[in-house]
Parts: sequence; C-alpha cells; structure tokens
Amino acid sequence: MRTGFHSTVHADHKSIIKTRALILKLIAPQQHRDELNDNLDFVANCSRFASEVDIPGIKLHFTQYVHGGTNLSFPENHPTCGIPYHVVSSDLCRVVMAVSTSESSEISLEAWFPLDYSGRFLSTANRGILYNELEFATSLGFASIGANNGHNGTSGYAFLNNTDALADYTYRSLHTGVVAGKELTKKFYGFPFHKSYFLGCSSGGRQGLKEAQDFPEDFDGIVAGAPALALPNIMSWGGALYKATGDPKSESFLSPELWAVVYDEVLRQCDALDGAVDGLLEDPSTCQFTPETLICSKGQTSQCLTGLQAQTVRSIYSPLYGSDGQLLYPRMQPGINTKKQVPFYFQGIPWDLTEDWFRYVVYNDTTWDGRNFSLADAMNAASQNPFNIQTWEGDLSAFAGNGGKILTYHGLQDFVCSSEISQLYYAHVSRTMNLPPHELDSFYRLFYVSGMDHCRDGDGASVIGQDVGSSAGRDPNENALMAMVRWVEEGIPPDVLRGAKLSADGSQVEYWRAHCKWPKKNRYTGNGLVTDEKAWQCM
Repeated sequence: MRTGFHSTVHADHKSIIKTRALILKLIAPQQHRDELNDNLDFVANCSRFASEVDIPGIKLHFTQYVHGGTNLSFPENHPTCGIPYHVVSSDLCRVVMAVSTSESSEISLEAWFPLDYSGRFLSTANRGILYNELEFATSLGFASIGANNGHNGTSGYAFLNNTDALADYTYRSLHTGVVAGKELTKKFYGFPFHKSYFLGCSSGGRQGLKEAQDFPEDFDGIVAGAPALALPNIMSWGGALYKATGDPKSESFLSPELWAVVYDEVLRQCDALDGAVDGLLEDPSTCQFTPETLICSKGQTSQCLTGLQAQTVRSIYSPLYGSDGQLLYPRMQPGINTKKQVPFYFQGIPWDLTEDWFRYVVYNDTTWDGRNFSLADAMNAASQNPFNIQTWEGDLSAFAGNGGKILTYHGLQDFVCSSEISQLYYAHVSRTMNLPPHELDSFYRLFYVSGMDHCRDGDGASVIGQDVGSSAGRDPNENALMAMVRWVEEGIPPDVLRGAKLSADGSQVEYWRAHCKWPKKNRYTGNGLVTDEKAWQCM
C-alpha cells in the first residue's frame, strides 16, 4: 500500500489560518489569542520541520499542515489499496518520508503529529498504511505512524526472489518505522513521549505480537486484533477451503442461497447454547454443528444439501491437519454470517493471497496454480517459515519484564482468520511460561467479541473503540485503545471489553454488551432483554 507523496488537500489551509488570525485579533479574549499563537507556532513548526531533520536513513518527502475537516486525497496510492482519500477530523502535521531498511530496500512511512498532543507515541500496522487507524489515534492525541511494509499494493509479487521485501513485511518495516517514528516525534515536539503504544488488526495484529516476541522494548502497550498468526498455515487453509468447495460447477459447491440455509441451521442448532436466541454465538466451541440434518429428504429439491455438499460444510467446519497429524490451522468457527456474506474462501476460485504466497514466497514460481493445492504444499509452507513469520513464540517474559501489556481481541464472526487461533496462541503462551490464566492476566488479556466480523463490523456489539469508524466514545470503559492506556498508565486492567451495537446509520447506540476476558464466556441469565448488558454474565 503506497503513501500519496503528492497528495491533494481539499482546503486552503494558509487562508484558513490567516482568516482565523484576523478575526481573533479583533474579537478574541487573551486566552483565545494564546491558543491562536500556539496554532500558528504549530503550523510554522510543521512547515520548517523537513528542513530541520537530518537523520541517517530517513529521506523526508514533504511535511503538510492539515486542518481538521480536510479531505486528504492520495492520488499515488496503489489502486488495490482502495483508499483514494480520507477525511481528517483534527489539526495535525503530516510528515511523509522513506526510511531505509537495508542497503537495497526501504519503506514508505507517514507520521501524523496532532496539535492536541497527549505525549503518547503509537504505531499502526497492517498490510499497508491504514489512514483510518492513523486518524483514530491522532484524534486521541497520539503521535502516530504507519508504513507500507516495504512494498506498494496488496499483491505479493514484490516477494518474488526478494528476501528484503519479505523481511520488511514480516517484521522489519514495523520495527524500523517505530525507531524512526520515535526519533521524529521527539524532534518535532521538542521533548520525549512518555509512553509508546501499538494498534493493529489482522496482519497488524500478528505484527504487534511479533514485536512483543522479538522487540520487547518497543511498546508499553499492544492492542492486537484478530491476529493472523501462523500466517503460512492461513495461506494453506485458504487453499484447503477452495479444494473443499470446488469450483461453481462442482457437485460439492454451495451457492449463496445454500450458504444462507446453512447459516439458519447453525443458528437453529447452536444459537441457544449461550442461553439466548439472539442470532449470535457467544461460544462457538460448544457448537458441534451437524450439517447432515440438511440433506434433502425424498422428493425435496430446494433449501437442502446433497451428501457431497454436506461433506463440504463439514470440511469447512473442521480443522486442517498436516500429513504428520499435527494441527496446521483450526476450523472456521460456526456462526459466521454466510447469509449476509459468503466468505471469499467459499466462492469457487482460489484465494488470491494463497496463490501469491505459494507463487512468490514458497516456490518462486509464477505459474503455480491454486487449483492444484495439496497437503504437500501446506507442509512445505509450514516448514519454510521465513523470518519466523508464523509468529508463534510462546515466551513473552522479556516483554512482561519490561512492564509491557497485551490486549488481544477477536471477533466470533471472523471469516478471514479463525477466532480459535487466538485462544490456541494464548494457551501456548500459558504453557510455555508456566502461568495459569489468572497470572497471565497481569500482562496479557484476550477478549472474544460476539457478532464481530474480521476486525470490525458484524451483527453484534462490535464497536469497541478499535478505529475511527468503530468507536462510540473516548472513555476507557468504551474504547479498547484507551482501556490499554489506563492499564499501562494507571495500572487498571480491563476485566471486560464493552462493545456497542450501532444503528444502521451509525448515529445511535442500540445496545451495549460486555465481552468477557478469556477463558470466561458470556452467558445470558434471563434477567432482562437479550439486549440488556446486565442480563449477561461472564462465567
């Protein structure tokens, strides 16, 4: 994902500042004049910052004062990124640069420095620069950075015979950006930040845990959502799911209409297991779904499955094992809403990321075809594990010893990364460090969010304060990032992660639900409506 080096600002900021200055000189009291002077100093500092920075390995392209309400356009963003513009809500200084990661590689990095600075530093991460996360963190006062992971766009082609690009993607882009971003933050504001945080989901969630494993001094607090742990195995899982469904002409393939039937049957069999019939599964591990109940009766020709199609569904809701019998990746958890959206895994074509991984990383063979995926391919990918991208180290004692905290969340309707992978890694850390959950709680907490898709959205109370479009407030009791800040800075850990279910237009909270700290699970007590937060109890 590329940074827009020559982005357009849909506002004349110099005119805005001059106009505000003239008005305030005439009518503003002294306090407002002082605020104006602070604003003007900030703008001036932003304008001259590029000429004042001389740090080896950092090449500043430009700095830009951005007034709150500006619609930033990114005309040079790679089209696969799908981010042509972003509206910025608060005043900030945008710094765009390139940072060397080796003699032959570099990352594109953006730093967003807010006018209303809290003294906190934060790095985002994902498959590229996510402006919504930069915006979210900056609006909360964090000096924030994001990088492109060393390549532009979402294709894996950059990895072809290029270990530098792969190293950047696996770990080096994030760590290098953090080192550079911290130095730039101190230079811009003229004094050190007091705490350092991480916010990321999916690939970003994996990268955050990679930091805790390999660079335990980089962050004081890590918020890692839906982490793409065991990444090579996810790529194999995608290949296996395609093989299970077949192409649309295969007798094993299910149409979107049939996936809707499957979803209704999952709810019929499993929705009430948490005590409430509300369209959400609070604990999918208790759902041992039996798809054979959907096999067509004699004379039935619609709203039912053939035996082959029932086997497809059973395969999808079953774990993937290697040829040696070892677990490669857990099952797709029951409860994903296949009535609303059929996951790309099930659409009858090989997943593009699976093909990219095997073509450009595993085999360096651009002709590899995902239609020919086999278990032997999965074993090759797992054994290769470049730069330990599996991110499965269980000893986090160095991170914990530095006082670091980890908050992981995972949606129970996640159709990209199985939610079960997060509890498997949590258990791995518990065993490796010889710590039961109540002791692991001192620095590492996992929360499952019912009704959340991959990282955000979904059918339930999925708004937990994880990005600018998924936030219902700034209070630590309703904002995951600020809950982490309170844990790090006040020593008050979150026992639940409260989520809001918003109205269709996002303007109102329909209900709240307190999502439990693993291994506790939510249970409806019956004392109130299912939308009543107090009618649920963590058990």
